[in-house]
Amino acid sequence: MTSPRPDPGDVSSESLLSGMPAEHAILGLLAASDTGSGHGYDLARQFSPDAPLGDVLRLEPGMVYHHLKKLERLGWVSVVPGKAPGRPARRLFALTSSGRAELERWLSEPVAHTREIRLEFLVKLYLALLLDPTLAVRLVSEQRERCSVLVNSLTERLKRAGDAKSGKSSAGFGVMVLDMRLAQTRAALAWLDRVGRDAIAAVESANVKLSAGHDSPGGPS
Repeated sequence: MTSPRPDPGDVSSESLLSGMPAEHAILGLLAASDTGSGHGYDLARQFSPDAPLGDVLRLEPGMVYHHLKKLERLGWVSVVPGKAPGRPARRLFALTSSGRAELERWLSEPVAHTREIRLEFLVKLYLALLLDPTLAVRLVSEQRERCSVLVNSLTERLKRAGDAKSGKSSAGFGVMVLDMRLAQTRAALAWLDRVGRDAIAAVESANVKLSAGHDSPGGPS
């Protein structure tokens, strides 16, 4: 069964759009290419077990083409028939202006829940580091702020639940769940601190290379 096509301008479709890490990963890979386009087979290799992105999101070639068709329906990619003398035409998928705008929107937003860090946030981080390390620094910082707010909320809820437990087994289980969520979010915060330092180092390294290129003989004036 095919999911209904969400309207990017419809507020009611926001949850659908935010829950599409595979589709947004493809948009990001197209944006990272020199031409803003790519063939399905080449895109599929980026999701293989040997590729960095494949450690986070594993897609078989058939699924990549399925997502590309969905992106085409949404108007975020367009199809250009490839021309190769003596060979069957290969479909070339190109990122559209609306697809680029959607990618930029998605990359600028931290995920709402700790459980989404394992997949959606990691895809965002990979693409941000690939496209613009300064964006990665900002993304990590905003995600850290989101997790800090969640830690405070969970801490307060855990305190209230502990005070009201009164030896009830059901209430005791609720405390366990809150305690687990709090531990996970605190661990995510510690990880984000480390990742943030790495992202800042990546920006500094890129700036050093850019400065060296300007200063080298024959470099940009």
